[in-house]
Amino acid sequence: MHNIRFVLPSSSHGGRRFEPLAELELHGLAEAAASTLRGATGDILLIPEMPSPLGLPDFVALAGGWEWLRSRRAVGIEPILGESECLVLAALHSKQSLAPETIARRIGWGLFELEPVLTRLERVNAIRCTPRGAVTLNQALVPSGSLTALEAKVKDWQKAVLQGRTYRTWANNYVVVLGEVGAVAESRARRDVSRDGAGLYSAAGWIVHPKVRNPALAKRIRGFEYLYAAIAGSDPTF
Repeated sequence: MHNIRFVLPSSSHGGRRFEPLAELELHGLAEAAASTLRGATGDILLIPEMPSPLGLPDFVALAGGWEWLRSRRAVGIEPILGESECLVLAALHSKQSLAPETIARRIGWGLFELEPVLTRLERVNAIRCTPRGAVTLNQALVPSGSLTALEAKVKDWQKAVLQGRTYRTWANNYVVVLGEVGAVAESRARRDVSRDGAGLYSAAGWIVHPKVRNPALAKRIRGFEYLYAAIAGSDPTF
């Protein structure tokens, strides 16, 4: 079991959307699920209702990302949330310089589309350009660790699955935290979640453990940047 370090996002107003007792109890189960994620190392950072590239998950858990988070904060670069910027970042390397022509070819753009994005990224020190124009990525922007989106539902597990599929376009995977439902509903939830390779958790514990997976790198970078944006103003120890 891992320790949970709970951080409210900067957009939080100090409360949670769900007031009914049943929903609040599920939030406790979500924390229990996050603390027992397989393959995680060290403490788990848990953020409720984190604004994301797509959707507003009940919780997002960051596992194994503490070194990334410290490095990301140390460089002092503002969060990079644009889809185009993250697409370009995903085409770069931190230890190998690439010519703009190579970058444009990798992402299927013309140079006229690429150049303004490179200018914006260089201005904020996200990349470094050599005198000859070759581009290197700032190592601090390379994600490390895994993001798991957790969605808690008292009964509407189908909606949680649909939301989870949206979240894992940028997260490593999703977990549905299930309330008290009948045996038939639980069996159907297990079937659909298992097909996705995602996770299902209830008061009885893990029903299905999420499998290891990675989204497309550009979307993964954007998910991490949204997480950083959510907690950039929090306690510096994070």
